[in-house]
Amino acid sequence: MWLKLSPTKVGSWQGCRRKFYLSYVAKEPTGNAWAHLSYGNAVHAALRSWFDLPAEDRDSDAIPGLVDRGWNDAGFKDAEQAARWRARAAVIIREYLDGIDPRFEPMSTERSLAFKTETFIMEGRIDRLDESDHEVAVVDYKTGRHAPSADEVRGSAALAMYALMVQRCLGRPAFDVSLHHVPSGERISWRHSPESLLRHERRIGQIAADISLAQDTWEAADGSPEVIDELFPATPGPLCGFCDFWDLCAVGQATAQRKEPWAGLGEDEA
Repeated sequence: MWLKLSPTKVGSWQGCRRKFYLSYVAKEPTGNAWAHLSYGNAVHAALRSWFDLPAEDRDSDAIPGLVDRGWNDAGFKDAEQAARWRARAAVIIREYLDGIDPRFEPMSTERSLAFKTETFIMEGRIDRLDESDHEVAVVDYKTGRHAPSADEVRGSAALAMYALMVQRCLGRPAFDVSLHHVPSGERISWRHSPESLLRHERRIGQIAADISLAQDTWEAADGSPEVIDELFPATPGPLCGFCDFWDLCAVGQATAQRKEPWAGLGEDEA
């Protein structure tokens, strides 16, 4: 039986195995709303909607309406803060799109793909695929406060898996990957080689084996607390306050105070 993975699932395992356990093994509900995620989702949705428009309708005056269409106030401190960030989303999208010909047509947006190896299935949804020089380039949008580094792009398992999805599912060469930091307009790219993509795939294969072993061991031990602590230890750090499972994690509670739902925006929490 193949283990199903996604870039988010892999990232959770690498970041904190206790969070992985609560998310994917215990499947604890979260119900948390974070303003920075509402903001980021709206930016992603507006960019997708922009490329869905006919080229003749891609006017900057349409951008606020595209943001409004996908906007959600969840997680914001109040209506005033939500309105301010909704306006900010329209501004950064307009500035980002100023560098793109309105007639430009990506190969696809928010494309869901998957590929299967001998041990795992990798599934994912890619923000944008562009055709370039008979190849396909992977584009992933970022809306956080800080632009990613070149090392982050080179080492990103998610971007490497997206490139492999294109190769395996669409039968097209795909080696160029990039993160577009919409707030700053920075575009950070990396060109993989067949060998570097294979290394990424092997690392994911090892992660898949580690996850399968942990889950099988947990099931055989009837999920005792001691086994959970051994197999799915918490990894404390400054992001504990943003964790959806802070209320269920004594290590996280001892590490950081619970963050307000709008703290990820970078504004004063008071």
